[in-house]
Amino acid sequence: MNPEERLSDALHATLDAARPSPDLEDRIVERVAVVGRRTMRSNVRLGFAGMAALLFVVALVAVAVGLRSNAGPGSAGSSATLAAPIPTSSATASSSPAPAGSLAHFDRDGLAFDYPASWKTSVSGLNMHYITILDFLGTGSGLATCTAITPGPSDKFISSEECGANLTVGAGQVMVELSSQDGPPRGGPIDPNDPSGLDPAGKYVTVGGLPAIFEDSGATLDWTLSVPGDIESRYLIHAEIKGPGEDEMRAEVEALVASIRYDPPVAVLDPSDGPRIAAIGLAKAKANDPSFDCFPSVPGATATATILQFPMYSSLHKPLPVTCTTAIEPVAIGLWKMTLTESWTAASDRSAGSLTTTIWLAPDGTPGETDGGPAPSEMPYWP
Repeated sequence: MNPEERLSDALHATLDAARPSPDLEDRIVERVAVVGRRTMRSNVRLGFAGMAALLFVVALVAVAVGLRSNAGPGSAGSSATLAAPIPTSSATASSSPAPAGSLAHFDRDGLAFDYPASWKTSVSGLNMHYITILDFLGTGSGLATCTAITPGPSDKFISSEECGANLTVGAGQVMVELSSQDGPPRGGPIDPNDPSGLDPAGKYVTVGGLPAIFEDSGATLDWTLSVPGDIESRYLIHAEIKGPGEDEMRAEVEALVASIRYDPPVAVLDPSDGPRIAAIGLAKAKANDPSFDCFPSVPGATATATILQFPMYSSLHKPLPVTCTTAIEPVAIGLWKMTLTESWTAASDRSAGSLTTTIWLAPDGTPGETDGGPAPSEMPYWP
């Protein structure tokens, strides 16, 4: 028997052996899909018998593809299926429920944290002058919108638009709104040493290593966070929860906040640079307000003067002799805190006392938020 006859018999025997297997076409298609690219990249020299075997496999593949194409509308029957496995689409991947307890990572708008992978997220970016709605996360829905309004004849300070964030929280759902604030009603750095910086329901906490404020109203949770290196802005995190399952959802929100890190991280300031920064900050403050003139530019030094006005207060009824001191320190938020103190002695018409003014300085010495007081109970010659 010549080689061609032996090859023909072998091919027929192989075909007969293959016919009883009902899943042959699936195995052939899957096998070619997996090894097809490796076969194309290999540099193999094929003889006559090898070429015949390859043609036989190709013929079987064509038969298998034909069988699959006739199996119904749910079958795949294109040459692309043979070239590589069909990738899973993003829509398919996102529709699959996340394993219980799995987390996703958020890193945007200067904040990085982990949150339940089953939550949905959406980006807003709506700027409402002093407040910018950044993002929504949760199992409900959130939308920031603006509605046109018609101001009345005397409403010259009212905008023609009314903007706000709307959270939709159904039973067993939770929503978190992220925003930033750079103006009234309160802005600037959070100082845990300032009792006047809290609302009655608030308390100072630490988030991501920086000072923050927390308010718990039961169904709503609110955090006000520092913004590293920023003398005006704050982050706001507002969460709404509706039962059943309040305890679990509250724990998820609290875990989100506990995982917060700032991105980029807070800059570390060099305390030895304090005198230079104090000189820059005081020079700019004095240029805008002469009531700062008595304070020395060198931290730790003292100066005396007779003043007619305290910083951030109206004029006194008569001159007051004071001693002025300057102090500066870097704080964890990545800013400088400059403390200016005026003190006076007792006299026949006044008690001894002092007044402290705090100026927050950016890393380069630019003055920002200025806090006056607390005022003494008996400020002389005022109001």
